[in-house]
Amino acid sequence: MKVLDSPVLESVRPFISDNTEQLYQSLNEHQAFYMFDNMILTKLRKQISNLPLLLQAFHQSPVFLIPDVVLEESVRNIPTKEQYNDYYFELFKQLSAKKQLYIISMETIYQLLEKGMTKRQYIFDVMKQLALEAFRVNRDIINNLERCGLSSFSDLPKLRQIILHNGNNAGERFICFFALLLVHQYYGPAYICSDDGKGVYTMYNTFVNNESLFRILGVDDFLMLKEQYILLSYDCILQLSIKNTGLSSKEIYAFVQSSGRNESRKVLYSLDGQSFHTEIKNANFAKWIEEGKIEIFF
Repeated sequence: MKVLDSPVLESVRPFISDNTEQLYQSLNEHQAFYMFDNMILTKLRKQISNLPLLLQAFHQSPVFLIPDVVLEESVRNIPTKEQYNDYYFELFKQLSAKKQLYIISMETIYQLLEKGMTKRQYIFDVMKQLALEAFRVNRDIINNLERCGLSSFSDLPKLRQIILHNGNNAGERFICFFALLLVHQYYGPAYICSDDGKGVYTMYNTFVNNESLFRILGVDDFLMLKEQYILLSYDCILQLSIKNTGLSSKEIYAFVQSSGRNESRKVLYSLDGQSFHTEIKNANFAKWIEEGKIEIFF
């Protein structure tokens, strides 16, 4: 059963599309897209009163993509339709009023690739090659991928199961994998919305000197890749929200204080051109953003 058919999602189902043809048209029109993990969706849900302001951060595209694995995780966390309705209904309602929400799966990605690639085996080859490069530090996944033959649509569940692995950071793996496949098809920039250091940032770091990955994606180097594959932590989203609105100094401070950001999270940023990886208290966070002194990387 597809996750969108789950009875738990009954109340939010009207707000999320699984129409591949519509998604294809949206990507061709807008190119850029945002991909969300469960952690960021939860943060947005907890900030429902600030959502109109937070949505100012997502000005590059109306296309919001949620991997099916991420929705499955949310259903496991909130297993009844009554609880799910109470928790997520208002978020998805407000998001769908401003953005185009799509659920994407391995099959969705295959169908999108099929529109741009002439031979079926090319599609499977690219999916396997990108998976091998994306997950190169996970030997269990790599070993299973190397033994896996991909030659038909019916093989896609095997690939999905291999990437799921033990379930830890699975949503983030699919976000990265799907984003790379879409970048391969000349869509992008891909904005990866996540606070997950291990699942997203660590994988991103493995891309830095990966010549094989660059060759598959058709980019010259990491500098070109990072223009098309962009990480957006919650702190990045807050900074962009403030940057794209005309908030006063008092309003910036109030927004940051009410934002639910984790002051104990170590942030990758530069201040006046010098790089840091430290915690940032809300008062400094608001002050440095207002002064235009800080650039947040993750």
